[in-house]
Amino acid sequence: LRLLVTTIQEGGGYDLGLATDGDADRIAIIDEKGRYISTNDILLLVYWYMHEVREERGGVVRNLATTHLLDRLAAHFGEVSCEVPVGFKHIAAGMIKHNALLGGESSGGLTVRGWILGKDGIFASALIVEMLAKTGKRLSQLQEEVWKITGRLYALEEGIPATPEMRVAIPKRLAETPIEKVGDYPVLKISHYDGTKVLMANDNWALLRFSGTEPVLRLMVEADSPEKAQELIDWLKQFCLSSK
Repeated sequence: LRLLVTTIQEGGGYDLGLATDGDADRIAIIDEKGRYISTNDILLLVYWYMHEVREERGGVVRNLATTHLLDRLAAHFGEVSCEVPVGFKHIAAGMIKHNALLGGESSGGLTVRGWILGKDGIFASALIVEMLAKTGKRLSQLQEEVWKITGRLYALEEGIPATPEMRVAIPKRLAETPIEKVGDYPVLKISHYDGTKVLMANDNWALLRFSGTEPVLRLMVEADSPEKAQELIDWLKQFCLSSK
């Protein structure tokens, strides 16, 4: 994406930059200032646009590694947000079950009701262009409008090499000694239905999940501030590395 960022920053006059991965099922967006827009924020913008500008109604389905700001936005609209395991097949099934308006994941895939039940980066890119054309606003302006509704949360993700021993030791430790605090932050709830997800106050959370496609343990967090997000991810790394 560096070339796309540089082109926008140095060229001037661009409204946005669009990119897809090799098979065009995931997208990446650069705003008019040359800033990368995370998929979490893209999902927020698309959901807001579909609901408020297109005036379509319905909830949202996200996987457990995707922003809880979608939950806040859905609640603001009087709609339901459903969490499912990682894997777009689960998002598709959830959309059918709940007749949801939007389904998406933080890794770059999304779809909407009435389109295919799979990731389509070209369609998603066209939807972003339509959003800018119909609202007449810049991406940065739309982001600020949506954040006024949802507030902010900051996500971080890291991966650490996962040995076969870790795949045994970490789940065993989690089962024998449930996490009560992540750093200084009390745990409100723990879910084990896809990895281990720890829920804290104010929609803050931390997730430990072994990849199903490579020997990596993925650590993901979302918190009130960038500093707190870094605290949470550092604590997770220390917890995992001390469990070898």
